[in-house]
Amino acid sequence: MNKFKYLIFSLTFLSLNLWAEEILVLPVKEVIDLGLSAFINRGIKYAEQNNISTLILEIDTPGGRVDAADIICEQLLKFKGETISFVVNWAWSAGSMIALATDRIIMAPGASIGSAEPRAGLGEEEIKDEKIISALRARFRAIAEAKGHNPALAEAMVDKDLEVKQVKVNGKTEILTADDLTSLKNYKQIKIISPKGKLLNLSYVEAKQLGLAEAICQNRETLLAYLGKENVKVVEFSPTWSENLVRFITHPLVSSLLLGIGFWALIFALKIPGLGAPELVGITALLLFFWGYKLAGLAQWVEFLLVILGIILIFMEIFILPGFGITGILGILCLFGGIILSFIKYPITLPWQELERVWIILLTAITITGVLLFLGFKLLSPEKGKKGIILSQTSKSKIEPSENVEPGDIGIAISHLRPVGKAKFKDRIYDVQTSGEWIEQGKRVKIVSQEGNIIKVKQI
Repeated sequence: MNKFKYLIFSLTFLSLNLWAEEILVLPVKEVIDLGLSAFINRGIKYAEQNNISTLILEIDTPGGRVDAADIICEQLLKFKGETISFVVNWAWSAGSMIALATDRIIMAPGASIGSAEPRAGLGEEEIKDEKIISALRARFRAIAEAKGHNPALAEAMVDKDLEVKQVKVNGKTEILTADDLTSLKNYKQIKIISPKGKLLNLSYVEAKQLGLAEAICQNRETLLAYLGKENVKVVEFSPTWSENLVRFITHPLVSSLLLGIGFWALIFALKIPGLGAPELVGITALLLFFWGYKLAGLAQWVEFLLVILGIILIFMEIFILPGFGITGILGILCLFGGIILSFIKYPITLPWQELERVWIILLTAITITGVLLFLGFKLLSPEKGKKGIILSQTSKSKIEPSENVEPGDIGIAISHLRPVGKAKFKDRIYDVQTSGEWIEQGKRVKIVSQEGNIIKVKQI
């Protein structure tokens, strides 16, 4: 009998543990980028697969990419459980957008929320385009309404020209925009919450007073106590090394550097075929760039194939179809088209804000390419005692017509062949070129083919 009671007790204890409630905590810290959206997506999928019904986002961010924040908001809006934002310090800009996409907002002492004016570029220049501001304001309002937060406060975080007032209408206190008040005849103004010309940013006390934050909690322990979940199991998620790497790669400065190195390697490989090292470095840099943006949910195989096609067309223009014609133009369009599309997933409206960011990154990459090319030419110039890229040797001997030689003839390279240079056959000097490899001055060479005045040689 005692054994039977013990078995029942053990099974009951086991079942209680198996069905114990769990809470998933996801940190939203530092700059909001595409790597963070991938991390949040993984966390939400984990919660859904493990029947976790409560998510807590611990927010401490000055903001970041609006498109990345919008992806996170979509994921939160689709989640069927309860979502809670715990603002431990800052929920500014795109961070406030994420907070509004949760069911409940709770703040720590000293925390603040707001200041979501759209900005673009590495210099964080203010965007004054009314279409972008209006679209972002509408998006903030829609998110706030979906989660039961005050839409007027949400809009005032985006648009500094929007005035928000606290008024009493039919004995009920409400927070409305100046535009909302134009349709009301009888109301009593209590105070102006957000004056025109000032972006709304609320302290933890103000957010609590205005009903945006439902409570103030000192730390996670007091938050769990407030929620009545002191004894639940807390699952704490943190970004993996690959997600941190994605966040690093998709940073604008790192993206510019990778693209700059890739462009430099492409030009260097065209200038000095067969060297090997630039091609390896360039391919690695471009693959890292696309790998990071693919994991972030932006670059797809279409963009990658566009870039590969662009590179192939450019090489064809240089080696197969000399000159600068339609093939080269198409190659450049494919190359830059693939790169630009890799930066943008989907815009809230027309992607002018993100396109401006893309152009800044591309211009930075081109600047890096120019610096690397200058340094490369400088370091490899003959004046530095290196094997120069630009031939310094010249011959005053007369260049004979190529009809006097034929395949199989053996001669001496009288200049460096990289891959074009001069060689001497039968006491006469000819313009020759290799198939891409370098041949040093003084080496023996053999004619392998001759097409018109173009003599192809190889080292023997």
